[in-house]
Amino acid sequence: LVALVLITMVWKELNHKKKKTILIASLAIFTLLIFTLTFSEDIVKWGDRVRYQDRVVYHEQSKYQKIVLTYSNDGHYWLFLNGNQQLSTFDEELYHEPIVHPAMLLGNNAENVLVLGGGDGAVVRELLKYKSIKNITLVDLDPNMTDLSRKYPILLSINSNSLNNAKVRVINKDGFTYLENCTSQFDVIIADFPDPRTVDLGRLYSKEFYWLCLRSLNIDGVFITQAGSPYYAEEAFKCIEYTMQAAGFNTLPLHNQVLTLGEWGWVIGVKDHKRNLKSELQCQEINVPTKWLTDEALTLISSFGEEVFPFGRREIDINRLNDPVLFKYYLDGRWDIY
Repeated sequence: LVALVLITMVWKELNHKKKKTILIASLAIFTLLIFTLTFSEDIVKWGDRVRYQDRVVYHEQSKYQKIVLTYSNDGHYWLFLNGNQQLSTFDEELYHEPIVHPAMLLGNNAENVLVLGGGDGAVVRELLKYKSIKNITLVDLDPNMTDLSRKYPILLSINSNSLNNAKVRVINKDGFTYLENCTSQFDVIIADFPDPRTVDLGRLYSKEFYWLCLRSLNIDGVFITQAGSPYYAEEAFKCIEYTMQAAGFNTLPLHNQVLTLGEWGWVIGVKDHKRNLKSELQCQEINVPTKWLTDEALTLISSFGEEVFPFGRREIDINRLNDPVLFKYYLDGRWDIY
């Protein structure tokens, strides 16, 4: 429209040759716009086939994100949100079991659990293995994602129909906004958000957000968040832990080798600073069925070696709403190695 206005304003000043050139170019551009408008869905499908290695079996652009499911030749499904891997049936238990069971073991027969993010339902699936649980509140921003997880056969097979369980209540709302207005207290809070690769996502890893989580926990409650990679993005991982500590948490970092993601990490937090979380966790016994996590693995995922990849910064800043540094640490990570 701006170009058309400009052409109209200068049309009388142009000679015949330039007018002819502009008319031909305008006609070509107009034809291209009509073509892309008419075949936009087919073009997007073609782009997805080019972008993803495997066969695309489902794709949808919701108000908040691009949701894509693919199927690989080895018989596994992959879920991508905005082009970033969310899970793979090849090894998703290596991620979802560590983010759920350590927190539940330290939560002492938790009954009331809050899940922030995790719209695919896999975290809720693991939680429902505990007989002590009475209520699970899932807060996920995108209703398209949670509706898909409640209805689409592939996701139902992955999450064991967890989001349709009578104990589960789904709320489609921003996690930060939900906690700001929340008056409930929870035994366990699990934050399963996308990586903090932007300022907007980084607010879900801020000191202010973690303070809201601390406020919403019972006195013996447990909080856990996914924290990216402790090796590919070491400074971002440490920034998350230090930010939780600044909000008032006693913390314990965890890690595990997730085959399709690489070395991944989480951070547990509790209110009581007298608790030795590492010793407590390593003494626990898992009493629910798991595919990978064992009692011995609880010792492995809570143990780190010496720092072998000093990436530069010695002082890690706290991530705050008015000073969002985490996304910089994340983007500066050694993702080229991954």
